Amino acid sequence: MGRKKKEDDEAKSGLMVMMVSLNLILVIFFVYLNSIGVDDDRKVKKALGSLAGTFGMLPSGLHLDEGKKILVPGAPMLSFGKSQLSVGREFTRMISNNAFDEDALITREGDDLIIHVSDKFLFDSGKANLRPDSRPFLEEVSRIIAKHQFPIRIEGYTDNIPVSQMRYPSNWELSASRSVAILKYLYKEKKVPIDRMTAMGFSEYRPLVPNDRPENRAKNRRVRIVLIEAAE
Repeated sequence: MGRKKKEDDEAKSGLMVMMVSLNLILVIFFVYLNSIGVDDDRKVKKALGSLAGTFGMLPSGLHLDEGKKILVPGAPMLSFGKSQLSVGREFTRMISNNAFDEDALITREGDDLIIHVSDKFLFDSGKANLRPDSRPFLEEVSRIIAKHQFPIRIEGYTDNIPVSQMRYPSNWELSASRSVAILKYLYKEKKVPIDRMTAMGFSEYRPLVPNDRPENRAKNRRVRIVLIEAAE
């Protein structure tokens, strides 16, 4: 009798080992499939974190408490990539179709999509009131922004020429006021949710090129509308 029980226990133990092995193989296969569809290392790490959460387990043997989440639920990762792909093309097409090429440019920095805009296109010299002829451009920007859910950061930059106005004691105030003017327009006129946007002023301290001649100073006077984690 004792011998039969021992044999049964050994059989159960062998079956348990086999089941654990099969589960590990499935886990590795699932991770591999996700890594094929995602070419961004950071997103691969997120996929791994989500997978660990599914099994109720984190690295180093830690467990996830009930009610806590590693990732906020949302659209599947692969469909998110399609959204990333489309937004950059939308902005590029909009700038080209509306002849904004001389005043606006789209670039990518890491995972962020950047809309660079010349200050003279948006503002008169030394002022932070939006020019009337800049409205069509901002309307097109807001139209595309409204179709996506990316956080937005609006950044103002100046050259190193001191501002000679009492309203703006320095380039800090001028650059920040210009960013806020765009934020207010997008929020008040185009109903872009305020909780998606921030405004910042960098003054003269992050120049693209040295402020050593007029054409370079013109390049440094700019606004950047940053769509966070929106790059292709």
